[in-house]
Amino acid sequence: MIIKTKIITVIALTIIFTVGLTSTVVLNVQNRKMVDAKLDDTIFLGDIIERSIDNDMKEGNTKDVQRTLENVGKNKEVMSLRILSPDGTILKSKNTAELGAKAEDLSKSSFNEASQKPVLINKTTINYFKAVHNREECFRCHSSDEKIIGIIQIQLDISRSLLTMLSVKRLFVFSNILIVLLVSVILSFLFSHLVMKPLKNLLSAIHDVESGNWNASVEIVSNDELGVIGTSFNKMIEQINKLYKKDISKERELSRIKLELEHKNKLEELNTQLKFKIKELETANRAITSLSREVKDKNIDLEKAVESLGKINEIGRILSSIIDYEELLKLMIRTTADLLNAQKAVLHINNKKGTFSTLQYMKGSGLEILDNFPYALNAHFSDLLSHGKPVFIPQTIEKDHIISLIGVPLRMKAQVIGAIIAENKIDGTYFTEEDLSLLATLSHHAVVAIENAWLYENAKNNYFSTIQSLVNALEANDKFTKGHSERVRFLSLELGKYIGLDSKEIETLEHASILHDIGKIGIESFIIQKQGKLTVNEYTMLKAHPLIGEEILGPIETLSEVRQAILQHHERVDGKGYPYGLRGDELSLKSKILSVVDTFDAMMSDRPYRKALSIQKIKQEIINQSGTQFDPYVVEAFIGMLNKRGEEILTSAGYDNLQVVTQR
Repeated sequence: MIIKTKIITVIALTIIFTVGLTSTVVLNVQNRKMVDAKLDDTIFLGDIIERSIDNDMKEGNTKDVQRTLENVGKNKEVMSLRILSPDGTILKSKNTAELGAKAEDLSKSSFNEASQKPVLINKTTINYFKAVHNREECFRCHSSDEKIIGIIQIQLDISRSLLTMLSVKRLFVFSNILIVLLVSVILSFLFSHLVMKPLKNLLSAIHDVESGNWNASVEIVSNDELGVIGTSFNKMIEQINKLYKKDISKERELSRIKLELEHKNKLEELNTQLKFKIKELETANRAITSLSREVKDKNIDLEKAVESLGKINEIGRILSSIIDYEELLKLMIRTTADLLNAQKAVLHINNKKGTFSTLQYMKGSGLEILDNFPYALNAHFSDLLSHGKPVFIPQTIEKDHIISLIGVPLRMKAQVIGAIIAENKIDGTYFTEEDLSLLATLSHHAVVAIENAWLYENAKNNYFSTIQSLVNALEANDKFTKGHSERVRFLSLELGKYIGLDSKEIETLEHASILHDIGKIGIESFIIQKQGKLTVNEYTMLKAHPLIGEEILGPIETLSEVRQAILQHHERVDGKGYPYGLRGDELSLKSKILSVVDTFDAMMSDRPYRKALSIQKIKQEIINQSGTQFDPYVVEAFIGMLNKRGEEILTSAGYDNLQVVTQR
């Protein structure tokens, strides 16, 4: 039996005993009071009947006495109600049939009791004899010598009251049983939550500790005595855990010391042998030391050379992979400074078109594009470009500053096309001949990369020029679209600048705008030049020109963003455009610009089926299509630009009909 059951059983038994004892005492007292009350009622009834007899006898109405007895006798508890003569003859009775008979239960002892109190017979019947004493007013009917002229006999049945009391006892016992059960349930619930739960937590923690879990702890759910016990247990376990860990640490330390002691003797023997061997080796080591120093120095030099060559090869690979000329020059100058750990590096290149590029990179300041050589390096650059010989100044003093400087020319096919100069090391050391050799090797890779970039630039320009010629030829055959690409280019660039695109994005937008209809080269000329409305098949073929344009420009890797803008310039932000039905953020900003400008130019130009629309109608139409055909941001910018500088921009774009469309 668990402690919970034991405690609840003891409490329940205590309650049952207490309630049972209390109930027994209370019920017995109540029963006794009820009997006493009935005895008192009997005496009171006798007094009432005696007064009634006195009143009736004074008036000489003996019949009223009989009626009084009969009326009182109607009460179910009244078993017998009589007036007896002193010798026991029944003078008056509620039961008229027994008048004149002798009362069998009247004896001398009963008569003596009648002068005292009512008595309880057989636990359910009260028998009461009350003597009627002779008084002066009774002398006319009775002799003055008689002391007692009659006896009132009352017998009451109290069994009904006893049954009622028994029912009360049963109800009281049943109520007490329910109360005991309810109290037991409540005590069980409270005991489980307030006592047993903390005890279970404590026992669980104790079992965990027995299992070797020294990190076990008791969950504290109250601040009572059990909570204090749990807190004390947690503190005790914490202290024991600390002592346990400390003992473990000491045991490990003792084990380690023991092992060390076991090996000590062996080590001492070995040390003796080693001392002898060391003396033998010391002589050999002295000879090896000098040789190892030389080898070490050579290895260091070799490692530096291998590391430098590795960096050079990696740099050469990276430079060869870059085909954008400006990005290539920026990477070259930064790479030179990083490779040589230089504070400053300057690169000068004579471009093919008679121009030159001069870039300076300084640690902490970044990259800077110069208009000419730095004044302090003017003489060195002149010497490099004129004679093509490297410059090596390990250390010199200029204006109270120590300068360390190296420089090499950039040769392409026996011709000097530029030079690179590095000045002062960051760590304060000076440049060496190895640094100069490293810079010369880097310059060879740089020249190869520059030549590749120039070749690619030439190929791209030639390809672009060829395509541009085809566009011009295509527009020349149609008077309605003549000059369309050039006007779209001009307006697109103005809008791009108005929005705030950078120079790289502006260049991409320029290429895309001039080439946006290049795909029409692959469309039958009769469709492009058709005067009337296109059939469904003809319109389907015409919608393929963005795909054809993207395919034509496919061989040029650097025109990927241009191809994207051309491919998307007939898409709509609501996804109802062509060729792919792209929408919203799936479209590039440059394609959204082209879409607005291309549509604007189409509405500004005469067509076989209509005249050019007015400026106001065109603006309103573009605004109406904002959010469906056009991007709202681009529309807002375009309309804002036209409202500010519309006439100036449109005139510069080449719209000869500006006055006409303005007046419409």
